[in-house]
Amino acid sequence: MRIIAAQPADLGPYIDLLEEIAEWLNRRGFGQLPVGTYRRLTDYFSVSIASGEVYLALIENDVVGSLRLLSEDRIVWPEADDDALYLHNLVIRRSWSGRSLGDQLLLWAERRAAIARRDFLRLDCFANNPVLRKYYENRGFEDRGEVDAQFPFGTLCLQRYEKHVLQK
Repeated sequence: MRIIAAQPADLGPYIDLLEEIAEWLNRRGFGQLPVGTYRRLTDYFSVSIASGEVYLALIENDVVGSLRLLSEDRIVWPEADDDALYLHNLVIRRSWSGRSLGDQLLLWAERRAAIARRDFLRLDCFANNPVLRKYYENRGFEDRGEVDAQFPFGTLCLQRYEKHVLQK
């Protein structure tokens, strides 16, 4: 698996992947975003790609997953200082699930945080998703409580996690 920075031309496939996962979560009862939310936010994600925050996971030329790394997150972590990188939108295409690709992306993000000399990698997930919560806890992320995060498109109930990363 290769991990590359997304380019402006990747916006469409990236949004398609986010929508695919949102639809899957909704079908399973864990979604909090209506179908089409990511398509309505293409301007936001276009800026995120241009800012170098979006990364794509590729196997050969297939986009199999993605993630975003932010240097701050005042919406979900308003009290936090700048001692962390913030992981968002970690997704694996469903046809590639069960191959530990999510684990590989998490380890890659942890290394990025350590290289950036950040003490923590922080992330969040839908608080109503016990499967994903357990997934992060089993990978050493510590529960840092729920938050009702106010986004321009609405409020999400999120569970926050952080993991101390080794300094390089």
